[in-house]
Amino acid sequence: MKVSRTCPACGYTADYSSAALADAHYPRHSCAKHRRGLEQARRRTERLQARVTRECTHPEARHAHGTRAAYVKDRCRCTRCTAANTAAGRIVTRERMYGRWQPYIDADPVREHIAALRAVGIGVERIAALAGLSVSHTRELAESGRGNSRGTRRVRPSTATRVLSIGINEASRAPHSRVDATGTRRRLQALIAIGWPAELLANVLGRRPNSLHRSMTGESVTARTAHDVATLYERLWNCRPPRMTGEQRAAADAAQAHAAAQGWPTPLAWDDIDTDPTPPAVTASPFRQHEMDEIAIERAVAGDISYNDLTAVEQQEVVRRLTARGSSIRDIAARLGTTKRTVSRRRASFGAA
Repeated sequence: MKVSRTCPACGYTADYSSAALADAHYPRHSCAKHRRGLEQARRRTERLQARVTRECTHPEARHAHGTRAAYVKDRCRCTRCTAANTAAGRIVTRERMYGRWQPYIDADPVREHIAALRAVGIGVERIAALAGLSVSHTRELAESGRGNSRGTRRVRPSTATRVLSIGINEASRAPHSRVDATGTRRRLQALIAIGWPAELLANVLGRRPNSLHRSMTGESVTARTAHDVATLYERLWNCRPPRMTGEQRAAADAAQAHAAAQGWPTPLAWDDIDTDPTPPAVTASPFRQHEMDEIAIERAVAGDISYNDLTAVEQQEVVRRLTARGSSIRDIAARLGTTKRTVSRRRASFGAA
């Protein structure tokens, strides 16, 4: 059972496990020490209440409360910003004790990477946006150098990591910047060569056919267009166009006929569709309805595409191969997504029961 004692002079209160302990220890407390503790707590509370909260007024940075940046840059003295600054100071002290304190590193690798990015058309503003830095700071990094008295010669490791993580590729370009149209043009031509109509591709990309035609005939396209076409190409290069209706089959056949007349290669004809110096040789002959696509036949045999996605000769060849493997009419119809009567007619055309 706990026993409490309270000093009538200073208000000091303590709990003890027994009356004997209370009688022994309570008289030893110091009223002066207790009053000093109360005074320190009162002053601490007043300081916390007097802290000024300042909102960030910087046009680009927009420092958030609860960070050391807000404490230093905005001079905010709210409880959260003060705690963040104190925590940062403790980290610095600990790292110095362990000999691991390295607040800055050489800016030369960062400057060289920015120069490489700018050489391929990625501007300073785009670099700043990707790295999460201000444009002015990024420009200082770009202009700094060994023989330059101006600019930044050292950077924080976190800044270097963010800049060096920006890849030198098309994805890093600004959406409206201009890039070479060769890869975009070749990808669209290859998709048309396997039967994807240009109107259907334009619809999937959310564009008008005239706009898609300009992308296929111009010397440059926007980075966003190049990215969208590349993404679409990766999705469709090994897929057959829809052939469910007569209109769809006619559109696919017309696209293949146009591509054959123009000599446009199919996707599999390219080694590297972006960097090959010249297109592979393609005989510019009229499209023949009775040609067979071996890839389409293999995919149909595996059950990846349906009966209606094939041409007439491909349909017959698929049925023949499945029949040769011992598949029944019911199994072939289920695999190709068609009727048993259709399969039976195909089997009768080449003399199979």
